[in-house]
Amino acid sequence: MADRLPDLFSYIVETDSGFCPNPFGGICTLACCKPKIRYSANIGDWIIGTSLAPKRGRLVYAMQVYRALTYDLYWKYPEYEVKKPNKENARGDNIYKNKENGGLIQVPNQSHSDKHFERDTSVNRVLISNVFYYFGKDAPEIPDQYKSIIHTTKGHVRIKPTSKNSMAVSVFLVWLRDTFKQGINGEPAQANVKCKPHVAATAPVQRKFDF
Repeated sequence: MADRLPDLFSYIVETDSGFCPNPFGGICTLACCKPKIRYSANIGDWIIGTSLAPKRGRLVYAMQVYRALTYDLYWKYPEYEVKKPNKENARGDNIYKNKENGGLIQVPNQSHSDKHFERDTSVNRVLISNVFYYFGKDAPEIPDQYKSIIHTTKGHVRIKPTSKNSMAVSVFLVWLRDTFKQGINGEPAQANVKCKPHVAATAPVQRKFDF
């Protein structure tokens, strides 16, 4: 990991199906949805997703970014074959690959349709973590002393080392590491629910990356 102090991105997981984030295959990935986070997060940064009401503020997952790839590389690298959707892996999030004549194509999957295509691919970047904690339906309550890191509305909040609540991030990470084992600690809360297409007030910014 990078030597720099990490930022923390916090948001509400609207659909906890095991697709976005996808904690399976020994790594946690954020490959679809949340384009602004996928655009902004750096190696070493943390991302946390919390639960909706009526159990608002519970910790659905936390992941530390250790790698970022374009969709084409995510599709091509053999170590991420396990993330491709199939009958045994209905929630696979490795669903975009390059077309022969350029551009991206969405492969058949059970989680996202062509209605998700524009927003997903507005940022050609997949975030990958090998240090993560996924709780799903067993999401624990975040203790009161760390609750300032919880984002309670749409979008996300980015907490930097210079932010006024940066100390809460530090002690939260200590609590996380000391209290729970890394990896999957629970099953998705909404395993059979599909993501709803995002309705934006304006067209998404087309941001592409080369790595």
